[in-house]
Parts: sequence; structure tokens; C-alpha cells
Amino acid sequence: MKNLKLKRSLVLLLCLCMVGTMFLTSCGSKDPEEVSELPHNSLTGATEEEGYDTAAANQRVAAFVVENAPDARPQWGMDDANYSPDILLQGEVEGGITRTLWLYADYNKLPEQIGPMRSARPPYIKFSELFDSVFIHWGMSHTEGGYIGANTVFKKDKVDHINQMKYAGEAELFGRDSSRNVSSEHTGVLYGDQVAAAIKGEGFREAPEDYTKLYFQEPAPLSETSAKNVGVSYSSKSFEDTYWTYNEEDGLYHTSDFENDFTRDNLLVLYDDTEYITNANYSGPGASSVTYCDYKFSGGKAQLFSKGTVKDIEWKVEDGKLILIDPDTDVETAIAANEEAFNAAKEAKEETYEKPYVVVGAEEGEEAASDAYVAQPLNKGKTWIGWISSNNGGKVSVS
Repeated sequence: MKNLKLKRSLVLLLCLCMVGTMFLTSCGSKDPEEVSELPHNSLTGATEEEGYDTAAANQRVAAFVVENAPDARPQWGMDDANYSPDILLQGEVEGGITRTLWLYADYNKLPEQIGPMRSARPPYIKFSELFDSVFIHWGMSHTEGGYIGANTVFKKDKVDHINQMKYAGEAELFGRDSSRNVSSEHTGVLYGDQVAAAIKGEGFREAPEDYTKLYFQEPAPLSETSAKNVGVSYSSKSFEDTYWTYNEEDGLYHTSDFENDFTRDNLLVLYDDTEYITNANYSGPGASSVTYCDYKFSGGKAQLFSKGTVKDIEWKVEDGKLILIDPDTDVETAIAANEEAFNAAKEAKEETYEKPYVVVGAEEGEEAASDAYVAQPLNKGKTWIGWISSNNGGKVSVS
């Protein structure tokens, strides 16, 4: 009986240790070394207390391709009061135009209608793979000549995806909204309440595997460098710049470039090498050829904007994951700061403590590995990612 009680006590203690904050908390007032994470939205950092449904903690991200042509705006569902995208990626696709990719950590809670849905491009597929997403789209580009199309990437990378043009499931997932009096390519929509059933019906793997882990902190200025107005130009070929203005009252960045009032907590600009590849045998409407913009995932410079401030950071893709790096803090300094925070918490007999830095690739108290880095956290909230060319004229203006 004593052994049974002891076992039950150990189980209870283990359960208590599994409850902490997302900022690496621990149990025990004298020895807060065992750390664990409270389930949270992997794309925004929101916890259950902040509206996150923990039932989605073990499901995969869903990614949707949504167009950005003038006749597509304002996009259905983009500024939904409850379910705007957790992350919205915007980058160049072809002909100087941009397209968007919407990422949701919980595909059970989506806008009533998303769209106009459009076709897949290889860079967007590969970006969604960084988050082990289920990819949903309306058509795709095809391999021709020297251009490797989305059809090849889907097969080569074995991506779980749903294509409206091939979808034969029982869910009423796609439809058209012709209320705007525009041509048919701008009318394709997806019905949010059908996505969960469609994904289940396809028999895709449910739990995420080996995906990008973003780190979050409570919202705070990133630096002393002001960034109230941010303009993003994707390349010298692009004619769809995006302009953001910071609002002091709500603490958000606003843009009207999608012909709505679209807001974000964070703006993340990734500078990447791009290559233009012409498909001379293009059979699309109004053209006999098309020049696609291909992103190389080369990493390098990045800029993070939040709370009216900006910080220059770095990014890379490693082992199929997106990594954001704090270049201002070296690993040894971060380890020392974490050790100091731990000792202070221990001396104060605090039940939990917060590490000021996340160090990846070097354990606490050990010599810093040469390839270790300090992760750059995002402020909790929703993020817009501007994917721009570092070698073909992409630029950002800040004031």
C-alpha cells in the first residue's frame, strides 16, 4: 500500500511538472530545473487562457493559397474578426505579382469563407513544409523545360495536399462566389467549416512531425529603433509593394493594401536569393510564356517589426525548419544569463522561473558549441511575413 501511495505521489508530481508557461517554467520551489511547456498555438504563442483551443495541440498546421490580384481584393476571410490567419506569407510568384499563403494552427476554427483560392507554386509548398502543413490549393504550376513546377514538388516531397481540380472527397470544400462581378478565376472559394472533414477524409497523418518551432515572448518593444511606417518592395520586377502603419492605440500594424483594414502584431521580412525562370510553353490565359520567381531558401538578413520598433535579425533553414536568430546575443552570454535567472529563482524559492534566452545547440552549463545560436522570439500574436529578393532589388523603407 505504501508503494502504491508513493507511485501515485510521483505520478501527481510529474503531472504538476507538466504545467508551466511557454517560457520554460519548472516545478519545485527549491530546484526549478525540470522545464516543460504549456500547450499553446504554435504560430502565435497564444495559450488556453488567451483563447487557444488545446484540442488542436496535436494536429497539423493547414496552409491555404490565396491570390492577391486587384480583382481578388478584399480577400474573403483575411480580416475575419475571430479567425484571421495566424501567419500570412506574401511573396512574388510571377509577372511581378504577389500571392499569399495563409497558415492556421487550428483548422477547426476558420473563417466561413476563404479566397479567392489559387494555384500552388513550388516556393509556397516548400515554405509550408517547414511547418509540416497540409497544403490546400486550387490548381498548380507544371514542370516544363527548365522550370520545375508544383506538380513535381508535390510528388518528390510527398506532400499531403488537396487540389480543388482533383478533389473527390465527400466534404463540400470548394465553391464559387460570383457576387463581385469579376472573371471566374477570382471567384473560387473554400468553406472553412468543411476543412476538418476534408482532411480527415483524405486519411492524412494527423499529428505533426519534425516541424518549425517558433519561440514567443510577452509583447514588448524589440529595440530603441522606431519603425512607425514600413514599406516593402519585393523586387525590382514587383509592382505590388506593401505599406504598413503602426497604431499606438491598439499596438498593431495596419495596412489597407488588401482593400481592408488588415492588422498584425508582428511583421517579419525575410531577405532571400531569387531566380527568374521562364516557361516558354505556358498555356495560361493571355500569354504564351510566363516567368516564375523562385526562392532559394538561402537565409541571411531579416528584419522583425513589432510594437513600433524594429530589430535586425538573421534567418536560415536547417533540417527542414525555419530558424530565427538573435545576432546581438552570443551563446555564452545567453547561457550565463539563464544560469543567473535560475540561481535567482532558486534563492528566492520561486516555484517557476523564466529563462531570458533560448539557446539551441548548447546545453546549459556546457561549453558553447560552435554552431549553437540564440533563438529570436516573436512577440505573442499574429504575424505577416514579407518574402523579398536580396539579389533582385527587394528593399524595405522604414520611418
